[in-house]
Amino acid sequence: MKLKIGDNFIIDSAQPPWDVEGIRICLFGGPGSGKSWTAALLSEQWLTQGGTIVAFEPRSEYHTLKGKFDIVVFGGVYGKDMEFLPVTPKVYAKALVEDGVSMVFYTSDIEKEETLISFTATFIKHVLKLQEVHKRPILLIMEEAQEYAPLSTRGRQAPPWIYGRMIKAFKDCFLQGRKLNVSTIAVSPRPQEINFTIRQLANLTFYGKFSPQDIGYIDRECFKYYRQKGEYSQAAIYNARDLLDLPTGKWLTIMGKEAKFIQVTEPRKTRHGAETPKLTYIAPRKQQTQKSIESLAKSLKFTIEEQQKEGSELEKLRKKLKYVDEQYAKLAQDYEKIKLQAETLGKIKIETPASTQVIETPALEKVQRETIADLKNKILHVFNTYPEPIILTKQPSANNIYEVWKPKMPSRCAKRIFKFLVDTKGAKYTKSQLAVQLGYKNTSGGVWSAAFTFLKQNNLIQHDGKYLWVK
Repeated sequence: MKLKIGDNFIIDSAQPPWDVEGIRICLFGGPGSGKSWTAALLSEQWLTQGGTIVAFEPRSEYHTLKGKFDIVVFGGVYGKDMEFLPVTPKVYAKALVEDGVSMVFYTSDIEKEETLISFTATFIKHVLKLQEVHKRPILLIMEEAQEYAPLSTRGRQAPPWIYGRMIKAFKDCFLQGRKLNVSTIAVSPRPQEINFTIRQLANLTFYGKFSPQDIGYIDRECFKYYRQKGEYSQAAIYNARDLLDLPTGKWLTIMGKEAKFIQVTEPRKTRHGAETPKLTYIAPRKQQTQKSIESLAKSLKFTIEEQQKEGSELEKLRKKLKYVDEQYAKLAQDYEKIKLQAETLGKIKIETPASTQVIETPALEKVQRETIADLKNKILHVFNTYPEPIILTKQPSANNIYEVWKPKMPSRCAKRIFKFLVDTKGAKYTKSQLAVQLGYKNTSGGVWSAAFTFLKQNNLIQHDGKYLWVK
């Protein structure tokens, strides 16, 4: 591959250092510096020589490539072929590597940051794996690279491990790209916010025009590394303020131990998407590409339908499980109350001067049997209404009252107190003794008092003014 920026600057993958290191480019510059224009220029040259590209863009810019090249656009408004559905990344990767379908992903259609980052990381992973066999020349372009491989994950929506996977995928592209015939371009207006390792793995870095408020960060966070090494021939890297006056399309390039200014002079074959939006483009669609698109659309449709079906069934099961949980908890509570009443009413003390006798009352035994039978019928009715095995396996043991009440407890403190008293059933403790047993130093707090209030109000513990226990 030969990528010509200007008369005095050509990237030739067959020549050093590219033949040994591969092509790993970072394009840094403020708005209007020409980042996307330059990346699209390189894309055109790549496509002209038979390569395949894939671009991730937050705003429609690469869709204009459809005017002369066989490109599939996912999402966005301009030149869209299909919606961008962030599912089954392997399907997209196979279309890219095996069928040679060049792709543009409009990422602003994806609202959840975690979904987009996870899809992109997995997509790159599959591309690299498939490239072990096919070795197709692929150019990967990541616009707004700081959103995928940030220097810090603080304040981000997605969890840190999601970005960790994405950064690893980025590094794999840079480190293994030459062997797998994958070249990468990372584009960003905020290089100081990109993972440091990603910046340093690039073997060609472009610095364009920046605004005054960014120059301090660029000088401190980016050029400091070059100044410390002190091996670069261009003195401009020692003065970041030189970047303030650069015109659009002029760059300070740093490659190996050499730094120099270059001007992009090569013309574009297609219009720049940011300047000339157009709703439709007549693409030079190949028959094989059309078949790949149809196959891809079919696979995505099937995946979405399966996910929706699974989601619908799962939601039904969740509702049933919630209903049975509620009914069972209510019946278990009723059962405990009835059992307590039956134990109290089942025996009547008759005192005589001579002795105290305990007389079993047949009438009360009958009431007790009828009450328990009625409760049993209610429980059987609930189980018979929803007999699925998956639900029955979720039910707590009838004898374990703690599991029944655990979800209803207002605090961790209440759970710990009740669990301890259940485990030591019959033993009596004062509040101070409980505090010692459970490791609490302060027993006058609101959480501590609220826990006992809840347990007493629901008749979960016995108390006589001094001691507390569970029967």
